[in-house]
Parts: sequence; structure tokens; C-alpha cells
Amino acid sequence: MISCIYRYMLTPDQQNWFENLVKYLDSKLDSNIPLTFMLGFFVSFVVGRWGSILNGIGWIDDASILFASYIRGGDESTRVLRRNLVRYLVLCQALVLRDISMQVRKRFPTMDTLAAAGLMTEEEMEILDEIKDPYSRYWAPVQWSVNLVYECKAQGKIDDYYLMNKIVDEISKFRHGLAALLKYDWVPVPLVYPQVIFLAVRFYFVICLFGRQFIVTGNNPSGIDLWLPITTMIQFIVYMGWMKVAEALLNPLGEDDDDLECNYVIDKNLITGYSMVEENLARIPEQKKDNFWGIDKIAPLYSIESAERSVHPLVGSASKINLVKNKHEIVMTPHKNKLSELSEEEQKTYLRRVGVSAHNARHHRQRTQEKANSPDTCLSRVRTRSK
Repeated sequence: MISCIYRYMLTPDQQNWFENLVKYLDSKLDSNIPLTFMLGFFVSFVVGRWGSILNGIGWIDDASILFASYIRGGDESTRVLRRNLVRYLVLCQALVLRDISMQVRKRFPTMDTLAAAGLMTEEEMEILDEIKDPYSRYWAPVQWSVNLVYECKAQGKIDDYYLMNKIVDEISKFRHGLAALLKYDWVPVPLVYPQVIFLAVRFYFVICLFGRQFIVTGNNPSGIDLWLPITTMIQFIVYMGWMKVAEALLNPLGEDDDDLECNYVIDKNLITGYSMVEENLARIPEQKKDNFWGIDKIAPLYSIESAERSVHPLVGSASKINLVKNKHEIVMTPHKNKLSELSEEEQKTYLRRVGVSAHNARHHRQRTQEKANSPDTCLSRVRTRSK
């Protein structure tokens, strides 16, 4: 529309004024609004923050493995203890997430709902209610867990203090991740920061509507008239998409479809944790020889379809180069800087002659074998035999 107004509705003097405006805006736009730098820095900041929240949300797998492996015993009291360790960590996670995520808050609007969901007992809820800490009570389930681990050591269910410390460290690691989530919630991204970025992007392209117009008079520096600024339209799509990525990741604990599924994490931790410390604890497979026992050249199997894809081995780029192909021996001597410090007799004692005939023969055999048995040829033979 702007292009049509400029071409058909303005007088020559008005067109001349508009052309001067276009030249001015186009020359000052990128220097006055460093959009690439601003948007790139903001997106990097948001993505880094999103990744830290994802890593800190807490996964119970490592802790459950230690509970199952280091706390020995199949009696009912030990089984209850291991399950309660899992439940206390999940309870701590739920207490934190219900204060920073509306997903979890709607699921557990009151402390009674946590008890009804089986994450804590009525007695444990009373203990939490009696805590006189006005700031938080997230630490209580973690403290219960550490006390239980110490009781296990005192009762001989954990072999030594090193294993006990490993369990405590894993519990602390779980707590540190949840503490990081609280810090991100307490100190959010300053509201003015995303507002400045979002306004800058929109102002930039409003200016582009005028500054990127093609000039129709003889003052056209581009020498071409496309009517529509195609490159600016592509730039708009890229930058707006870039900005939308930051908008989607800005609050990962929200209720949008792209946000983290906090309720799923709670359910997964509870069910997986119970399974790891209870169901599969004593089910160790019978130890037998593996399928590759006694085989010198181990060849893992692929399906015929997947075997067609080339696999590039992670070997050095110079590992297959033979630098002594046309030689019979290599003379080894100290560096010239050291030779000047040695007498003639000492120089002779350091002189070494290394034969390379065996190396060349081995290298030649390997190259010949590789050419004769190329991967594609061998796979073709296998495919033929399998029919």
C-alpha cells in the first residue's frame, strides 16, 4: 500500500521528499538499531535459562539406583524405608513446583491434596504444619531423607560411611536442582528486558516499511524495481520467528503446550522410583557367557536396511597415510639444536636406523584387502545369500 501511494498518489515534490526519507532511514537503520546483536543475546540468555530450569527440575533415577544398591535388605521395614526415601524426594519436588508452577498448583491447591495423593501421610502433614519457618518448608522432606540414611548406617543396612555419603550427596544434588528453580522464580527476567527487545523488533520493521521501499525515479541506487522488498520480508520472517522462540521459552513452568510437563515429572519420579527400589531389586539376571565370548573380531549386528547406511569411524585423519612408502629405512637422529651441543662421537651413539619394509608390507596388505572387500560389496553378498 505504501508503494502504491508513493507511485500513484504523491506529487513529484512529495515523491522527492519521500525518496530522501527512504534514503535516510535505510542508511541509519542498522547502525541505530543493532537488532541482530540485541535479539541474539536475548535468545541465548533465554535458551540458557530454559536449559538450566530443565536440568534442575529433578530426576530421581540416580538417587533410586543408590537407594536400591547401597541400602541392603529384603525385610518389610527396609523396603518401607527405601520407598519412603523415594516418596520424600518426590514430596519435596511437589512442594517446590506447586509454588512456582500453575500446573502443579492446580493439581495440589492445598496441603491436604498432597496427603490425599499419597505423597505424604497425615502425620507428616502435621509435622510440616508445626514447623515454625516463616519462609519455606521445602527442606523438611530432605532432612527426613538424610536422617533415614543415617539410621540405615547405624542399623548396618549400609556397609560403610563412604556409601552413606554417596547417597547423601545424591539427595543434596536433587535438592540443589530444586533450589535453583526457586531462585529463577524469585528473580525472574526483568520485565523491561523482553519488552525492549519485542518493541525493538517491531519498531525495526515499521521503519523498514518506509526505509526499504524501491525508488522509481532516476535516483534509484539499486537499478531494479521489484515493488515488494523481498529480502526485507524474508528478514521479517526470520527475526520474528527468532523472537517467537524466545517468547515460547521465556516461562518454561507455565501452562502452554510448549512448557515443561511438571506433573508428568512428578508422576514419573514416583512410579519409576518405587519400581527401582522395590520390584527389580532382587531380580538380577543369571550370569552367562555373552554371544561374543571367545570371538576375536566382534561384529555387532544391524538390520539389512540399517546396515546400508555408512558409518564413518572416528579415526585420525592422518592414521592411514604411509609416509615411508618408497623407503627401506628411516634414520633417527637428535634435533639439529641438540646436535650442535654433542661431539662427533656422541652424535654417532644417538644415530638409529629403523627398517620399514615390514611396515610397508603390512600397510600394502591392509590397503589391498580394503579395496577387495569394500563395505558395499560385502553387504551386497550378504543380501544375496539371505534371499
